[in-house]
Amino acid sequence: MQLSPFTPGEVAREIPGREAQLEEIGGLLTLPALHGRFAGRIRVDVGPRGVGKTSLLRRTREDARRLGLAPISVTAGNGALPAVIADEARALMQTWGHPDGPDDWLESVSLTLGVPGLAQVTAEARPEAPLPQATRAFRELIERTAQAALDQGLAGIVLLIDELQDADEHGLRTVAFAWQELQGSRTPAALVAAGLSHTADVVTAAVTSAERFRFRTMRDLEDHEVREALTRPAADLGVRWETSALQEVVARTQGYPYAVQLWGEAMWTAAGSPDPEGVLGADHVEPAGLVVAEDMAALHRARWSKASPKERELLAAMARLGGEEVARADLAAALGTTSSALSGPRQSLLDKGIVQIAGRGLLSFTAPGFAEHVLSLRGR
Repeated sequence: MQLSPFTPGEVAREIPGREAQLEEIGGLLTLPALHGRFAGRIRVDVGPRGVGKTSLLRRTREDARRLGLAPISVTAGNGALPAVIADEARALMQTWGHPDGPDDWLESVSLTLGVPGLAQVTAEARPEAPLPQATRAFRELIERTAQAALDQGLAGIVLLIDELQDADEHGLRTVAFAWQELQGSRTPAALVAAGLSHTADVVTAAVTSAERFRFRTMRDLEDHEVREALTRPAADLGVRWETSALQEVVARTQGYPYAVQLWGEAMWTAAGSPDPEGVLGADHVEPAGLVVAEDMAALHRARWSKASPKERELLAAMARLGGEEVARADLAAALGTTSSALSGPRQSLLDKGIVQIAGRGLLSFTAPGFAEHVLSLRGR
């Protein structure tokens, strides 16, 4: 028996099908790592939950380390964004035992950016620092942390920010303005982020210089990418897929990366956690399908439970209209209201990751099968 190589609900160890993203991010990382340059564009990969954004950031962190960069990884929404980054940078520099003794400087930066820090400042909410002051403090944080990395024999630093859509507006402006002020400098630093599909809207609303951000959409996997995601981990353990079983499972995943991991795990279990030379076959598909259906139903129930009554009305209307690329005008007509009246529940559902922007004025559900789940609850 061998442990399953598939990881539903966890950060995936492999991210097949994302070669284009990895290549572009790799090019960005080479600017500080190989050329000692500041990477002026902020890379942001966006998409619904379950498509592998966090896994992509983890792989980026590993690639950065191989290139000699020191990664600083944070999740937005855990406090003022610059403060969260400053806290992680401070922890990193302390592990280095930086010879310049940065404690006094870090204390000052921490206070400016709102981090409970070296002076044992309490964690109660404080008024935001004026934007120019916070921008200068954050810019200096990046410059000094990058220099500390160089002093350690490293190539520079890379900031990795997950859930960017949850960042506070003041914090987004601080980071963006500081990044703009660093243009043309020799500070070896890069910034890579990930967020839900409406992250570009959040950034644009907060930052006038949103052109500094390069947004890239992570979509569901193509069939050949699903096949790779299923067969490669199994092959690494000496286990093969029967062609008919593989074709059936590829079709049933609908390209949704989370479903791919669910199916892989369920097939592995149905096959009895096979030893090398084992087979995932056609007779395992139906028992695996029952497990996957239960897991997907639990995901659908969790998302429905997060929705308010008004949001559920919008979700039901979306489901009746097909659930994919539903026009906002059609939703308004179906609900007997105006398009502008949908702004509140629409934004809330985007923030919860239940729906995603599918084009200008279009919405789609983020998980396959959710429309059918809603219709089973609310009727057709």
